[in-house]
Amino acid sequence: MLNYIKAELWKAFRHKGIYGLTIFLGLCTALFTSLMLAAEDFAQMASAATTTMLLGMLVAPLLTQTVDGGTLSTLKNEVSFGLSRSRIYLGKLLTGLALGLGLCLLLMGSYLAVGWVALPHSSQETDMVALGVVGFSLLGAIPLWCGVYGLCHMMAMLLRSTGAWMGTYYLLSFFGQPILVSLAAMGSGGRLSSFLQAAIMPMSLLMPDFLSGWLTWQYQFWCWTVGMGWLAATTLLGLFWFHRREIK
Repeated sequence: MLNYIKAELWKAFRHKGIYGLTIFLGLCTALFTSLMLAAEDFAQMASAATTTMLLGMLVAPLLTQTVDGGTLSTLKNEVSFGLSRSRIYLGKLLTGLALGLGLCLLLMGSYLAVGWVALPHSSQETDMVALGVVGFSLLGAIPLWCGVYGLCHMMAMLLRSTGAWMGTYYLLSFFGQPILVSLAAMGSGGRLSSFLQAAIMPMSLLMPDFLSGWLTWQYQFWCWTVGMGWLAATTLLGLFWFHRREIK
């Protein structure tokens, strides 16, 4: 599996899409950084990073396409070479997750590094608290991003049309899930629990309205339970369908 992941990473870095995506995200980060340089100090700028966690939900399908794009057209060759479908599916999934983590560290690290150098520091204690808040928010966001990436990977491996699976993802995320939450609330007499809402619509855990008073380990438990639940469910479902699809 490790050799397959290395080969997939090599292929990804030879793909222009990964560099285009990195440049695009880098420019967006630079713009956000330039706006936040108006902050009073580094702690204020660092804390603002917590408001960007929801963007991972938008980036996931773009990253998926750089790894899974064209996979179905070469699947016959890989299977004929002796690779199992499980290795292909899981290898590409882990490759995408590794690339996503690398991009996150690069962009977030650059943002914080610029703020650290360019802005004044009120006190070491305040800076450490602000960095702790950023780390805590990242710790909760990462499993949710992984769960969403698992969903994107499943659709990309099962649907040949890029437009079809990307359109389905955005419709499901921004229209389908809120509608399901509303229907579930109606079915429960308007008493839908916050955890069930988060399980149906994971992005709600990264929304500012939900994050009021969120610095608790219960929040982390919810994020990891929901995120890993989505990742496990989409992976098992994707493997089931992927093993049964016809290779052409």
